[in-house]
Amino acid sequence: MAKIIPGILTNDEEDYHKRLLKAEHVSDIIQIDVIDGKFAPNTTIGAEIIKKYPSSSMLEIQLMVVYPQNYINELVKLEYVSRIIFPFEVDSDTNQDIYLIKNFGKQAGLSINPETPVKAVLHFFDDIDLLSLYSASPGFSGQKLQEAVYGRIREAKKIAPELPVEIDIGVNEETAPKLAKAGADFLIATSYLHNSDDYFLAYEKLAKLASKPT
Repeated sequence: MAKIIPGILTNDEEDYHKRLLKAEHVSDIIQIDVIDGKFAPNTTIGAEIIKKYPSSSMLEIQLMVVYPQNYINELVKLEYVSRIIFPFEVDSDTNQDIYLIKNFGKQAGLSINPETPVKAVLHFFDDIDLLSLYSASPGFSGQKLQEAVYGRIREAKKIAPELPVEIDIGVNEETAPKLAKAGADFLIATSYLHNSDDYFLAYEKLAKLASKPT
């Protein structure tokens, strides 16, 4: 069984607010993508906009940035931010970033790109609260899931059965039950929900599929 988390990826403030209000109606946790245009070839809203619109749901911030600490320092102060995920691949002091997040009582997560071996982050498993696996190159929603991610989920769960694994990119009606069966705990649905005719029905359908893996 996996939990569906609505994702928001946008560079427009008004669009961000509209998406946030929709997501708040379906889930108690929402993922916000923050991209700086350097880690990935895209840019989104940043910490200032997240601060401007307090959420009734808890927010999980997925940082796709080259200097995570610049963002972490601002985001950890927000009561409605419960988890901050940052990239393993950046040239940063990973231990220090994890400590900074957890020192404020937030959950800390690490994300890894498809080409990064799961074992590369093995020595951080005891310190993080979540491992986020990108199933395609990060930065844009609507991409197709790479089949290798199923094996990566099973590998992570074999090493650390209790560490929650999250899948980002490519979550839809076809992949959600398969990802849940492979052992994923959280599935980020962004374009699937945003492009649906009925956001609320789409969420319910996806949540049902993820709760009953085939």
